[in-house]
This record gives sequence, structure tokens and C-alpha cells, in this order.
Amino acid sequence: MHDEISKLNRDGWNRHAYSAWVNANGTPEQLAQRLLNDPWRKMAPFRAFIDDLKGLRVANFLGSNGKMAVSMALLGAEVTVVDISEDNARYARELAAAAGVRIDYLVMDVMDFPVQEYAGAFDLVIMELGILHWIMDLRHFFGIVMTVLKDSGRVVVRDYHPFKMKALQWKDGQMVACGNYFDDSIHSGIVPYADHLNEEDRKTLTEIRFRPWTMGEIVTSAAGSGLTIRALHEESGPLQRWVFPKDAPKGIESRLPGIYILVAEKVPSKE
Repeated sequence: MHDEISKLNRDGWNRHAYSAWVNANGTPEQLAQRLLNDPWRKMAPFRAFIDDLKGLRVANFLGSNGKMAVSMALLGAEVTVVDISEDNARYARELAAAAGVRIDYLVMDVMDFPVQEYAGAFDLVIMELGILHWIMDLRHFFGIVMTVLKDSGRVVVRDYHPFKMKALQWKDGQMVACGNYFDDSIHSGIVPYADHLNEEDRKTLTEIRFRPWTMGEIVTSAAGSGLTIRALHEESGPLQRWVFPKDAPKGIESRLPGIYILVAEKVPSKE
């Protein structure tokens, strides 16, 4: 099943992603200038958990268009990106060049990451937004994370909150809790950047597969891999307002979590 889904998702993510990022963010050169002006802006949601990136070796799994990776490189990190899309890699490499930094971008399914080659290599593994639902085997995935972290290294995941993604739906401007939070099926859809494409390009998109997880499944899988959970932060306030529909009730971002941050550590063995 892994190989079949990986092939479908690789094909889907290599259709017009570069054009979508140009439409959404501007050219790599334009985005690079904004990141140079304020490299911490992209990293703002992580400031409570990451206070200094200088000198750290960082793995940015499913790093997409490189916006986070380049921001971290500007802040002094040595960054390796792993992502399935050549289109994403093209935009990210051009972005890094325009910003005057180097990133190492590996185009592959993260589940095929050469863990023995990178065992104990990273101080930090970081992922952001729309990440874990692309993973079909969370326990194995967090095992990869555990292996590539140095002792006392940390993984930080910032992603859409399962309650919002799985249970809540919006109908006629009303919030309705009518979803199935415990649905464990694999879903079909199109790539999330479709809204940034013109109609002609959208017609050529192919189906991708994803598997939404519950918070319990996420935390249990991370802990089960040997990682020690250090924090589970559920966001509230204006930084997450954009997650909710424009016609959502006023102040909803302060009453419901749209995003969470999970922090876990590879605690050194006492042996």
C-alpha cells in the first residue's frame, strides 16, 4: 500500500506546484526579500519552543516550498529538507539562492529516508502545517525521527488540530460538529495548493491520498517510538485566525484550537 500511495502522491505534488507558489508567494526572488527583512516572522509560532537556531543541524521533513527552511538558514541553521515534490524543490532551491543561503533539499518520500546514513545527525526535526495526514504509518514515521535525532535532540510538529480537521464542519456560516473524529479511513482529494492555480491547470490535477489522525494516535505514536513528550500546545488567538473560514463567528480563534504544537525529545539512554 505504501508504494502505491507514495506514487499517487508524488504524481499529484509534481503538478504545477511551482506555479502555485509563485501565485501565492510571488517569485522566489520576491519572497526572499521578505524573508531577508524578517527571517523570524515565519518562525514566530515556534518562539516559545525554539529560541536560537544558530549552529543547529535541522531536518525539515515535508518542507514544501522552502519558506521555513530558508528562514531557518537565515537564522544560522544548517538545514536539510525532505519532500516528495521536484516542483517544491525547484522553488525552494531558487528561494535559497535568492536569499544567499544554502539548504540541502532531498526529493524523496520521507518514509524512504536513509535513516542509517543520518542516524543521530540532527539537533532538531521540524514540520509545519498539513503534515502528518500524508503519513500512513505514524509509529514508523516517529521511529525515523527518533533515529535521526541526536541525544537530547527535539522534534517540533506544528499542524492543524485534529478536532477541527475531523469533527468540525462549516455550513451556511454555522459551525457544526458533525464529522467523525474516529474515522480511520484513507481519504482522497486534490493537492491543497489547488486554489492558487488557474482553472486550466486545476483540471489536470490528479487525486492524492491522505489519512487524518486523532490527537491520541499522534501522541501515542510519538511516545511509542521512544520519544519523550515535552509539550502539547493548543493554539488560540489571532495567529490562528486564518485557519477558520472568513464567515466563522467572531472570536472563534480564541475559543477553539485550530492548530497544535507537539514537542518531543530524544532523551539519552542512562546505560
